[in-house]
Amino acid sequence: MILETEFDIVAPHASSLIESLRAFSYELPTALADLIDNSITAGAKNIWVDFNWDGESSVIAVTDDGQGMSEQQLVSAMRPGSQNPLKVREPHDSGRFGLGLKTASFSQCRRVTVRSLVQERGAATRCWDLDHVARVNDWQLLRVADAAAVPHFRRLSELPHGTAVIWQQLDRLVANQRTDNEREQLMFLQRANAVRDHLAMVFHQLMAGPRGVRILLNQRPIDPWDPFLANEPATQILPVTHLNLRGVMVDVEPFVLPHQSKLSKAKHEAAAGPRGWNAHQGFYVYRNHRLLVPGDWLGFGWTKDEHYKLARIRVEVPNALDHDWGIDVTKSRALPPAALRDDLRKIGERTRSDAKRVYSHRGAKLTPKADEDRVLLWEPVARHDKTFYRLNRLHPLLKQVIAANSNRAALNALFRLIEETIPFPHITIENSEKPNQISGLFEHIAESQIREVMEQAFESLVASGYGANDAVNRLRTIWPFELFPALLQSLSESKNHAWHSWPLCECTQSSRRHSPKGKATFTRVDPGCWN
Repeated sequence: MILETEFDIVAPHASSLIESLRAFSYELPTALADLIDNSITAGAKNIWVDFNWDGESSVIAVTDDGQGMSEQQLVSAMRPGSQNPLKVREPHDSGRFGLGLKTASFSQCRRVTVRSLVQERGAATRCWDLDHVARVNDWQLLRVADAAAVPHFRRLSELPHGTAVIWQQLDRLVANQRTDNEREQLMFLQRANAVRDHLAMVFHQLMAGPRGVRILLNQRPIDPWDPFLANEPATQILPVTHLNLRGVMVDVEPFVLPHQSKLSKAKHEAAAGPRGWNAHQGFYVYRNHRLLVPGDWLGFGWTKDEHYKLARIRVEVPNALDHDWGIDVTKSRALPPAALRDDLRKIGERTRSDAKRVYSHRGAKLTPKADEDRVLLWEPVARHDKTFYRLNRLHPLLKQVIAANSNRAALNALFRLIEETIPFPHITIENSEKPNQISGLFEHIAESQIREVMEQAFESLVASGYGANDAVNRLRTIWPFELFPALLQSLSESKNHAWHSWPLCECTQSSRRHSPKGKATFTRVDPGCWN
């Protein structure tokens, strides 16, 4: 047992420590998200976030209809470090350090007042005023709200239970700003828009569905932002992997989003997210369905390259693994534990590979088997440790052109000239600076013109010995005809009808057949023939 003479009590200076608590790396959106975490943990179904402009006297208020807190619970909640991070929590509990409400608030304002209402018990109020703490250098938690805060409790007074958090003296946001300054008012409202986007992203899973939490910003409901486009037909949802860490399961579900050509302009712009397509690729780490990391490659050394922007991977982490994942006070970062890194790397590599193929091939759903059978006009070739693209001479249309041209030397010279003069630098720069301005395959081209190209490819296949059904099926593997299934189906129906309606001629094993247009005559080895 340690004697009293063997230790000193070293209490922190209130004025110094409370100012230090302002140094946590919160931005306004992440700070408000931390308050909303508390509302959701309290069982709120509706949460109101209000930005009230009044120059340097502007106020931000967050009100919820959760279960509320008694006076004793409120005092505990206002205590810095009110919870031991090692304590075992309920699975739905989003808190860990007991710092969120305080540090999130202190990071944005110098006065935070909380009033909480429990049904049939009345309201309790407590306030941290940093200037008062600095004057008295003591942890004096005020029991009253100042007169300027009272009007912002109006919404709470209309509820049977709930909690309101009022931020005043927003020195990090509106210090020394005048009420009549329109530019500063506009900047304040722009901050509100950034908050809207962030909350739509962070809480999208909790807001989804008829029973989801409803969050309103300045009385306008926030629509959830689904980063995975799970309801889009062209989205590829890959199998879920369940990773086991000390008996606790971590669910990992990869998504490959549709190519731009598969989405309307509005959907494509919305899917970009608050920070844009490239920034939002990677792993999305959730805890209790609350998003912590909105797209990151989690230290695997992969860059956020344009070719991988369609790769997004959902990772659901139970709160029992907070420490293993290094989840911090701000709930804006997470790092995978060493025991899971190899599995996560493999999942990431596979998803990136699939996403790159979809991006490069303009939206095709590809499988390894399909890749083997696919026919591309351009094929990559390694040459002196560099990649060179050459025309595929086995492409049906090229084969027909080569066979019909007597001047092979001139034709080969033309092909080589085309191959050697592809403007790669210009294409790369254009795609980097204006990634959404590059025209898609057959974009703005009439279906009749696409059909003509298909017809020619069909004739080439038939000329090389394919039957009508086989020729159409082969067309489905020739890029980019697979992107137009309706046209392929229409071609199949018309060609099969024309094939079976042609009259038979008197031939034996080898037969002659004329195309419907009467342009080509060729030999078919199958028994029977068509004239």
